[in-house]
Amino acid sequence: MNRTLLITSVSLVVLILCWSNVQAKASNLTVSEFRQLYDSLLAGKTLVSEVKKDGTDVRKERIFGRAIDIDDGQFELPVKILITTSKNGEIQQKIAIDVWDVVHNLGGSAIISEQVRKTSIENKGQETFTTRDVEFQGDFHVSKNDKGGFDVHSFGLQPSVLAKDGKMSLAGNMVSNSCFPENGVTKCVLTIRDYVLGDYKSLEGFTLVGPAGGDVVEVAVEAKH
Repeated sequence: MNRTLLITSVSLVVLILCWSNVQAKASNLTVSEFRQLYDSLLAGKTLVSEVKKDGTDVRKERIFGRAIDIDDGQFELPVKILITTSKNGEIQQKIAIDVWDVVHNLGGSAIISEQVRKTSIENKGQETFTTRDVEFQGDFHVSKNDKGGFDVHSFGLQPSVLAKDGKMSLAGNMVSNSCFPENGVTKCVLTIRDYVLGDYKSLEGFTLVGPAGGDVVEVAVEAKH
C-alpha cells in the first residue's frame, strides 16, 4: 500500500469514528429535552399491560405523575405501579409499588436514578403487608428514538440470580423501555434480557457469558378514560 493510499485510508477511518461518535452523542437527550417528551407522552397518564394464561389474568397499571422540579433544571418523577392477579375472574393478589425517579444531568445527558420507596402486598384472605424499605433499582440512560419518543435503558449491568434446573447461579440483566406515540396514544415496550455471568475481576467486572433464555417483553398502552 502506498503512502497516499495509507493516509487516505487512515483519514477515512478517523472520519467514520468521529461521525459515529457524533451520531451516538446526538441520540442523547438533555434533561430539558427529556422533560418535554415526558410531559407530552407520560405525565398524568396511565399505561396498562395485561397477560392472560390458563385462567390467570395479570393486569399491570403504571400511573405516571407530573414532574416535580428540584434544582438546576433537574426533576423527580413519582410513578405508581398497580399489579392485580386474578384467577378465573376472582382477585387473588394486589400489589402497589411507589417508584421515585430522579432525573439528573450527567455530562449534558439525562440520567435516571430509580428507587422503590413503598411496596404493599394484599393476598386473598390475608391482611395487607406494607414495607417502606428504600430499594435502589439502578441508573438508566435516556436517548431519543426514531418514533418520536424516547428510550430508557440500564446504565450498567444489574447483578441478579438465575434459577435453572433447581440450581442458582449469578446472573445479570439489562433493561430497555421504549416509549412513543402510536395511533393517538402512548405505547411503551419494556424488554428485559438476562445474562449468564462468569467470574468477576476487580476493575474489569464480570465476564459476560451470553444471554440466558429469551427476552421478557411487556407492551403497555395508554388507557383512555
